Amino acid sequence: MKQLFAAILCLCLLAGCGRTDSTGNTCRAEEGSGGGDVSGKTEGPGTDAGGELFRVIRAENGAPLLLAKEDGGPAGVYTLSPADAEAAPKGESAAAKNGVYTGVCIPVYAPGMLLEITYGSVLETYPAKLAEVTAVHICPDGFDDRCALYLRVLNDLWAVDEGLNSDITMLSVDLSQTGLSDSEQAAVAWVFGGMHDISETMTMSYEKLAAEDYLTGAEQGADSLPYWENGCLFSITERETGDNELNGARNTVTFDAQKWRSALGAYFFADCTAEQALDGHWGDYTVGSEAIS
Repeated sequence: MKQLFAAILCLCLLAGCGRTDSTGNTCRAEEGSGGGDVSGKTEGPGTDAGGELFRVIRAENGAPLLLAKEDGGPAGVYTLSPADAEAAPKGESAAAKNGVYTGVCIPVYAPGMLLEITYGSVLETYPAKLAEVTAVHICPDGFDDRCALYLRVLNDLWAVDEGLNSDITMLSVDLSQTGLSDSEQAAVAWVFGGMHDISETMTMSYEKLAAEDYLTGAEQGADSLPYWENGCLFSITERETGDNELNGARNTVTFDAQKWRSALGAYFFADCTAEQALDGHWGDYTVGSEAIS
C-alpha cells in the first residue's frame, strides 16, 4: 500500500512541469542572458521568477551535473552539485526518466535531459555554479543527446593515429558548423578536454586559431606549411540533417569529422551518418570513409 501511494504521489506531482512553451517543451523557460565569465557571485532570476532551462551534458555518480543553458552563449556552461540535484526535486517529475518511472521520487539524470531549474544566485567560476537551488524539474519533452553523440565521435578521433595528439598541451574543438547551441559547444569542448587532461581547451575554428597566432606558418607568404606546435584542432561539420519526426520516422544527420595538427598531419572521418530515435536518443554512427594526410 505504501509503494502504491508513493507511485501515485509521484505521478500527481509530475503535473508541476506541465505548461508547454513555444518550443514544444513541457516546461517553463524564462528569458535571460547566456551567463557571464566574471568573478564573485551574482543574483539569479530568483525563486519567484520561475525556472530556466538547461541541457544535461555530463552526468556521473557523485560528480556535479554539467549543464548547458538552453540557447545560451559560450559562457552558458554550469554545474549543479550532487546535493542540489538530489534534494531540490522534492518529488516533482523526479521519478520520471524519459518517460520511465522508477517508483520512487529520486531523480536519475542522463546526458540529453532537459531540466527546469529554479535558483537564486550563481558562483562565477568556470563552469559557473548554480547556487540557492530550490527546484529541479526533469522535463518530459525535449530530450536530445546529440552532445553525447559528438563526444563519442571526438573520442574516436582521438584514438586513431594517436601520434597526432599524444604530446599536445592544448586543443580546440570547433562545432560551429553543427546544430548545437554556443553553450552546448562550449560544454562539449570542456568535457572533451577534461577527458584527456588538457586544461587549455578552446572552441576556435582554423581561421580564428590562425588569426590569434596559435598556428605557425599560417600567415600569408610563410616559408613552411601551417602546423600547430602544441595543439590539435578537432572539428565536426554537419552536411545534412533530416527532421522526420512529423512523419513518424527517425531524424538523421550526416557529418564529417577531423583532427588537424598540420597540413601533413590530419585524420578524417567522412560521410558519417547517425539516426535519432523518436524518444530523442542518438544511436551509434557509421563512418563512410576514413582518410589521413
